[in-house]
Amino acid sequence: MIAPMDRLTVVGRRSSARDVLQSLQSLGVVHVDPLEPDEDLGLDRNRLEGTDRDEADRWSAVRTRIENLREALSAQRAAPAPRSEVPGDLAEIEAFVNDVGSQVDSVLAERAQAREEATVVAEHLPVFRQLAPTLAQLDQGRYLVGIPFLAAADDVASIEASLSEDLEDRLHLSHQPYGEQRLVIVVALRRDRDLLRRALTKAGVAPLQLPGRYAHLDVAKAVHLMEERSQQLPKRRASLDQQLEKLAGQHGPKLTTLFAVASNHHGRLERLEDLAAGRYGFALRGWVPSADVRKVVDGLRKQFGDDLIVEHRLADEHHDVGVPTKLSNPEWMRPFQGLLKLFAPPKYGSFDPTWTLAIFFPLFFGIVVGDAAYGAIFLAFALLLRSRWKKGEDFGLGPLNITIPNRNLHGVSTVIAWCAGWAIVWGIVYGEVFGNFFERWPADRPIFYPGDRGIFEILIFRVEVFQPVLIITLAFGVLQVLLGWGIRAYYGWKHADPRHLWEGIGMFSGLTGIVLFATAYLQDFVGPAVLTVFGLLMAVFLVATVLARMPLMLVEVISNSGNILSYLRLFAVGLSAALVANLGVDAGFAINGAIPVPVLGELLGVLVAVVINLTAVLLTLVGHTMQPLRLQLVEFFTKFGFYESSGRAYTPFRLHGGKA
Repeated sequence: MIAPMDRLTVVGRRSSARDVLQSLQSLGVVHVDPLEPDEDLGLDRNRLEGTDRDEADRWSAVRTRIENLREALSAQRAAPAPRSEVPGDLAEIEAFVNDVGSQVDSVLAERAQAREEATVVAEHLPVFRQLAPTLAQLDQGRYLVGIPFLAAADDVASIEASLSEDLEDRLHLSHQPYGEQRLVIVVALRRDRDLLRRALTKAGVAPLQLPGRYAHLDVAKAVHLMEERSQQLPKRRASLDQQLEKLAGQHGPKLTTLFAVASNHHGRLERLEDLAAGRYGFALRGWVPSADVRKVVDGLRKQFGDDLIVEHRLADEHHDVGVPTKLSNPEWMRPFQGLLKLFAPPKYGSFDPTWTLAIFFPLFFGIVVGDAAYGAIFLAFALLLRSRWKKGEDFGLGPLNITIPNRNLHGVSTVIAWCAGWAIVWGIVYGEVFGNFFERWPADRPIFYPGDRGIFEILIFRVEVFQPVLIITLAFGVLQVLLGWGIRAYYGWKHADPRHLWEGIGMFSGLTGIVLFATAYLQDFVGPAVLTVFGLLMAVFLVATVLARMPLMLVEVISNSGNILSYLRLFAVGLSAALVANLGVDAGFAINGAIPVPVLGELLGVLVAVVINLTAVLLTLVGHTMQPLRLQLVEFFTKFGFYESSGRAYTPFRLHGGKA
């Protein structure tokens, strides 16, 4: 449900504005809105100027600097240090942060330099190691010079011809394999060096050169030094990483605390601009959950007494504009609120569909998957996520390059656990455990079987008897579509909106009539009573269409009938999943029967069945999730107008990381 909100107005002396904001920040439940100025009362929008503006900028700079340091030290999750262990005022905090920053920057700069040098060495050492024996001899001579380059094997002959022409054959060219290319050395008279370089440029060849810090050395010394550095640099980088870890351990907790301190101070200063102020007074307006309003009023009056005027009233969901939405649902429903965060929250005073997601999404997932073994796998995955959450760890999805932050693991694991539970329940109803495995094992008397041969009779044999699941999925379609239009009518009545009221009534009546007639027709039960009720319902639909002034309802009632039929996808997608699972089991039994060696046949059969089943789960998991979710977000949510009027999230003005 959407929590009731009160509008809060606070008026007091301008000199106490910062103290009032600090008190509200400590209370942590007031959503502060910018208050438009009132010229009649002599109030203007408060602006940060002078020392206040300078202080806000300094806190902002400190906060940004701390955030960068925590990221550099990988200390974002360091436990906060006690407030007594960190500097007190802004100047002391700036000095501390600058001192830590200079240490971190020095290590980071050296590490970046070491990483860059390691990259250069790794790039140049292999090729110059191969060139060294030849070029070293030339470097020691007085008359010859050698210039190396890389070229494609097919281009060597043409390059040699071009160079020979320009140097009048006063050169020698040799080459050897280097990967997919040829490593070429051109030897010429030292006096022809410049001419050779011009000839290479003309031929479109870039000579190989030693990197900057090694360029002044001859090749043999450069290779020797690069060999040494290739051994030293990894150790130096490891040492620098250890220094960063030491700095993180030494300063990470303090930085965590100071980040909260800076955020809180900066937040209070920035929030001053949301006030309206005159020469001597200020006014503040915000929203507070009705359940917390007494705490806020009593807290302010206890601290400021008669120096502060505090007024509140219940938010008017019909006329108040911009009331923030706070969802307040039972604990077991809250994880499903995460699915709603894909969109803007519902408007204050409208319908909160969290409970429908919490009930129908995992239920529909179970109908689709309908396999107790798959459900057990999902449940094990949910428990794994829950264990990571308890340990305070993130969870990475490896090849997908997706990381679920620790703060989200509890909610995600809860949603998966509910889906897994319903998959197990429907798996028992369908008699499916890794498809039809328990319909075939044990061979003499299977666990599940349709009839009297097995131990447990299958309640709904969906792979052969389609009608029960068809009826169940259509029934859910009727329930949700009619429920959506019923909600539309109720909130139209609640908000005195005749268009939505009559639209909801009309669509509910029209669809009920169509469902009634279709059911009676299929059951060959169309008689006077059915026709009379059908006629009355359609009459209500037509009258409501006129009163709502929505002629397109005549078309929408047909498309909404299609929305009901859309719920058949639960049956179709689930049936295809069951058939694939059965295919894996059948393939396993076939392999077992084809191999005469008992143990080997059984092992290979189980292996093939498991591989096919797990592959099918991985490939179809997105579809099994998206189809039930789509039915909620499209077929159901559109009926009560979820996307037509969005609200804004409740974001209370609160402290970060404790008191500061």
